[in-house]
Amino acid sequence: MGHLAAVPWHAARRPAPGGRYRYAVQDAVLSYAASARLFCEVVAREPVPRDAPGLVVGNPTGDLPHAGREAAALHAAFYRGAPYLGRHESGTSSGTGTPAQVLGWLRLRGLSPGGVLHLACHADVPRDAAARTARLHLAGGTLAAEQLTERAQHRNRPGRLGLVSLAACTTHVSGRGYDEAFTLSTAFLVEGARSVLGSLWPVPDAATSYLMFMVHHYLNAEGARPAVALRLAQLWMLDPDRRPPASMPPELARQAGTVDPDDLRGWAGFTHLGQ
Repeated sequence: MGHLAAVPWHAARRPAPGGRYRYAVQDAVLSYAASARLFCEVVAREPVPRDAPGLVVGNPTGDLPHAGREAAALHAAFYRGAPYLGRHESGTSSGTGTPAQVLGWLRLRGLSPGGVLHLACHADVPRDAAARTARLHLAGGTLAAEQLTERAQHRNRPGRLGLVSLAACTTHVSGRGYDEAFTLSTAFLVEGARSVLGSLWPVPDAATSYLMFMVHHYLNAEGARPAVALRLAQLWMLDPDRRPPASMPPELARQAGTVDPDDLRGWAGFTHLGQ
């Protein structure tokens, strides 16, 4: 309830030999749910084919260079067949990443299932009580959690999405309603996703880039399901002797060892919801 909704239970810890800590994520796969009803609905959803169309959105507002490089790296390594929206250093983007473009892609998921939707952008929960709603900042506008839930209520056919990975700040924080009811993560589950990765606080750009790359590495190179892929990526972040995989671009790999494993901001903010 309230602030407890933002507690990263997977980062619960106990003392370990050598003056370090052992975290819950090192012993178990943890997932989160906004309600028992939503959890049961999501678990009952059919699998989405691994080759279903995906979408990558990177740095649509033009002021998140780390997010842009992260999204471009994921697109090049794992999702070359997916459209790329937003700022792309190679100049090969197929759109600017507006709310209308993202909603248009989601609308198609009522006709055919979608694979991975990756959003590397800004997100926030405004302090203004009259407008407190979780929202993504895209090119030329925002996409609010309520827009997703209202779409789900009024459409004739439910959407089908495999995974939505929200590489943005506070995407599993609610500004309105009860607890996690109107977080962006929960809203994408209502929209039709089987799994969502969302964050509990403002996450650091560089560490998020490494974490997200490793999540998608474990998803694609090792066939891990999303909850396990997130856990494996978090364990990789906790390893002071971490080694980047061969698929990681050189500009990312060169700095992979600089992330402090004891800095919880870099890995513990991300949660898994769904299957």
